[in-house]
Amino acid sequence: MQTTPGSSELFDTDRYPIHQADSSAYRACMNIARGGLDEVNCAKLKNFIRPAVLESMQAEAAALAPAATYTRKNLNPYFSDPDEGLPEDHPLRRFSPRVHGMVRGDRFGEGSLIRAVFENADLCRFVADCLGYEKLYTYRDPYGCVNINVQPPGCEFSWHFDHNEYTISMGLKQSREGGCFEYVPDIRSTDDENYDEVKKVLDGDPSRLRSLYLNPGDLQLFKGGYTLHRVTAPVGEERHSLILSYVTDPGHVATREYAERLWGESHPMHRT
Repeated sequence: MQTTPGSSELFDTDRYPIHQADSSAYRACMNIARGGLDEVNCAKLKNFIRPAVLESMQAEAAALAPAATYTRKNLNPYFSDPDEGLPEDHPLRRFSPRVHGMVRGDRFGEGSLIRAVFENADLCRFVADCLGYEKLYTYRDPYGCVNINVQPPGCEFSWHFDHNEYTISMGLKQSREGGCFEYVPDIRSTDDENYDEVKKVLDGDPSRLRSLYLNPGDLQLFKGGYTLHRVTAPVGEERHSLILSYVTDPGHVATREYAERLWGESHPMHRT
């Protein structure tokens, strides 16, 4: 019987003691992450994964990448349909091509280190504490629970806002050139879409722009719902990142319609 590796085996718990929630060192790590989220909507914890574990995760991702489900669409930053009553240069009418692949959660079988990282209870609790939730649960959707995002060379993740308030990701493979994560924090709120400022960014204004590289082993917590962001096109090789999904409702799964739109098919869990 295979034993699931613990937190100290998976993560650099000397630097990030996520298994010691009552310790001052844990609170210090949590406060660093909260500070980044409060200041610029983004926190990056470098070298979060142990090197040997990262190497195995990278090999697992490389083996699964050919099985990714690809999306090829022209999208505006809101993933919405065009509004014909608006000017041509309005953000709701600015569409750009986007091509990327996603490896489904059911591809990660028994013994998967990627699944072990996702299902680690200490990581889930740490993420909840950093984001200010009393409790989070690992997403039980069979396809959307944990995914590898595969970004081919030359394909940009164009400017967009996420549907979710937060996005949790880990770097697995960073291209030697390109593949830069660029973002503009707090550009919209629940009360104001701030289309004028969004338009400036789409027109190339760099004045509020921030950037980072999500290097292999880094953990990123990001307020993607309020932050306009993109990933520039990798050059010469694919970029891989790991997307971890945690939810407040332990019973939630995607609808059949959503699953079929995203993955091209649905699972029996989506049809109950």
